[in-house]
Amino acid sequence: MTTHLTQRKERKRKQILSAAIELFSKQGYGISMDAIAEHAQVSKQTVYAHFSSKDQLFETCIIEKCMKSGLNWDLMSDERSASDVLNEYGWLFQNMLLGDEARNTFQNTIRQSDTHPEIAKIFLEQGPKRNIILLSDYFGKLVANGHLPHCEDTEAAAMQLLLMLHGRSVYWGFFGFDAGEDEDTRRTYVRKSVDVFLRGYGYVSPEK
Repeated sequence: MTTHLTQRKERKRKQILSAAIELFSKQGYGISMDAIAEHAQVSKQTVYAHFSSKDQLFETCIIEKCMKSGLNWDLMSDERSASDVLNEYGWLFQNMLLGDEARNTFQNTIRQSDTHPEIAKIFLEQGPKRNIILLSDYFGKLVANGHLPHCEDTEAAAMQLLLMLHGRSVYWGFFGFDAGEDEDTRRTYVRKSVDVFLRGYGYVSPEK
């Protein structure tokens, strides 16, 4: 009985998150909790049983989007070369930013930051800053192991790489345009960005 109730509760939570992600993406933070409940086909009381506020729901949506993109794996325990790790990370990161939901949420956050400054803070904390911390910790491991000898500020390095990984496709996409790059072109760009980054910080392969 307990297992059945737990599964039912989790299904409701997923319904709410799915509806909220879609509506936040399309309509921004101004969407009401009533509308989210209706779209999720649950009562507003059920929404509040899972999420205490719209802020918490929005924050969870941002985290959920990062997790679904595959960016939440344990970099610290990944024993592959830094080149392999960062190429995979860069590809997943760029794909996430090119998705309609991520782009729309970003654009809505910018548009509504004057009237809803709290969402800009949540987006920054759970999106960019979360990725910066994840990469910074990974770079810290590389530095400690002697594989990234020229990196003195891991957070600045993380920010630098993330901005490089946006590329033409993401930058153009922010303005609503298709850069016209195919997958091979984008993968080559990610690979070259990672190569330039690692060379710049003096990357020493563990095999050497």
